[in-house]
Amino acid sequence: MSLCRPFLDAADRAPSHPALIFDAAPIAYGALRESVLRAGAGVAALTGTAGRPPRVALRLGNRPELLALFLGIVAAGGTVALLDPKWSEGQAAAALDTLRPDLLLADGTAAGWIAAQPAGWVPPPVDPKTPFLIGFTSGTTGRPKPFIRDQGSWLATLEASRVEFGIGPGDVVLVPGPLVHGLGLYGAVEGLSAGATVQVQPRFDGDDAARRLAEAGVTTLVVVPTMLVAILDAAERRGAPFPALRRVVCSGAKLAPALHERLVALCPDVAVLEYYGASELSFVSLRSSREGAPADSVGRPFHGVELSLRDDDGRPVERGQPGTVWVRSAMLSDGYIGGADGAGYRERDGWGTVGDYGWLDADGWLRLAGREGDMLISGGLNVYPAEVEAALRAHPAVAEAVVFGLPDAYWGDAVSAVLWWRGEARAPAAELRAWCHGRLEGYKAPRRFLAADDLPLTGSGKIARAALRDRARAGRLEELA
Repeated sequence: MSLCRPFLDAADRAPSHPALIFDAAPIAYGALRESVLRAGAGVAALTGTAGRPPRVALRLGNRPELLALFLGIVAAGGTVALLDPKWSEGQAAAALDTLRPDLLLADGTAAGWIAAQPAGWVPPPVDPKTPFLIGFTSGTTGRPKPFIRDQGSWLATLEASRVEFGIGPGDVVLVPGPLVHGLGLYGAVEGLSAGATVQVQPRFDGDDAARRLAEAGVTTLVVVPTMLVAILDAAERRGAPFPALRRVVCSGAKLAPALHERLVALCPDVAVLEYYGASELSFVSLRSSREGAPADSVGRPFHGVELSLRDDDGRPVERGQPGTVWVRSAMLSDGYIGGADGAGYRERDGWGTVGDYGWLDADGWLRLAGREGDMLISGGLNVYPAEVEAALRAHPAVAEAVVFGLPDAYWGDAVSAVLWWRGEARAPAAELRAWCHGRLEGYKAPRRFLAADDLPLTGSGKIARAALRDRARAGRLEELA
């Protein structure tokens, strides 16, 4: 079955139902279907290079053409390559040199190209093993690597999220983030595959998102934590609740307890569905607010996922012991393309890992300590930032924390934390250090505490850790006494 088939079936069932809402009038399923099929006709007429399926690069902002093109390319058995419009010309040129697409469409050309394609095209059957997506990892350090997926992996992902999230035709899904990144794109495609109405902002705006949530009957919000902060700030200024909101699907970073509390205070009955995953792995685990998972965990295995915690020699470790998180599911990617190095995603005997490190507790809840490349060595001992960040986020004065190493002649890496406060609350360094000592081994407690006023973000809405570390090294952050 083609990955586009669930959308086409939804359009056949309810062609007049609103499919997309951007800024203007809603686009009905029938009208979107027409654009999708025109795009598919144009892609079907392309000749792929070196015998591979046609490859189409899209350098588009959040606009209806992106989703019409995505679904049309998929329906024709082509491959979509997503380029971030915020990249510099040099970054885009390097990506295009790696991708060598058969067609490049941008904001100024996409709508006209779709309109010029013939009507009446009928989608052919597509082998689920056909590659359909080339995306770029959005890591906080290093050059993003292009990964590739086949249609079957996302069909399995849609099946799994249907079980866990339960989005249906009666839902209105708000996707405020960029569609060129995995969370936003998948959230929109999931909604359209379910027959729901999908609202997309042309660009993220916390006030506009809060208005839509208060007034537009939005039942489902798909968001990263940093965007949720801005939305809740706006909602608290407006003093308006979100009456229709039933679920918040959140990923990209751990949801801080303070943020969870603010959300539940505004929407007491909302289900918070916080999932851990990776571009290369898709869903890994789910922490649902209705299942009683510990606040510092990332939940239990997602539907259709098996987990194995292994030591450096690949042997399974006992419950409670730390190890590398390996995943087996039908949702794994096909790895990297274009000569990208193998650092990051690895596959062995049907199991995949991106090098995340963690452990399963006695009740089967997964906790993360960090990723191999994030580990720092302080005084000859290994420290994973995620573990320290989780301890700091639990402090009543801390809204968010980022931990990294700063050069130190004695320690090598001095464990250092950048903090953002909950409202007017503050805490001195000694109190924070004692707090960490009560929850972690002593060597993991930060030696330096710094505070920041703003929150630098990557294009996908994650905290820009490298930029924060540069600020700290340059002495541009307040150091707590």
